[in-house]
Amino acid sequence: MKTYRGLASDISHDLLDRRNCTRRAISLPVTIVTGFGDTHAAIVQNVSSRGFNIQSEYGVTIGRFLSLDIPGLAQYPGWVAWSYLGGFGLEVANPIPEQVIEHIVAMAVRHAA
Repeated sequence: MKTYRGLASDISHDLLDRRNCTRRAISLPVTIVTGFGDTHAAIVQNVSSRGFNIQSEYGVTIGRFLSLDIPGLAQYPGWVAWSYLGGFGLEVANPIPEQVIEHIVAMAVRHAA
C-alpha cells in the first residue's frame, strides 16, 4: 500500500489520477479472505479500476493484505487503503479492466432484481 504525507503541492499526478477514477455505485455481497484463509461476509458499495469500497463487520487495519472473493468471478488481492466505521477501501494489486467492472456492475444489477 502506498501512503502519502506531505504538502499538497508535492502530490504526484499518479496519486491524483487514482483518486479521480470513476467509481460505480453497486451493492453486491462478497467474501473477504484474510491471509490466514478466514472468510468474512461483506458488501461492495462501489468499484473502480483501482479498487473497492467495502462494508463489513470484520475490522481491518490500514495496510492489511486481503483478498476480495466475488462469487462466480474471481478473487482480487489488495491492501486496505482506509478504514472507518465498518467500511474500508481495498486498493487492488492490479488495475481492474473496464470490461470486468461492467461485468461486476451487471452482477450487482442481477442480484438486486
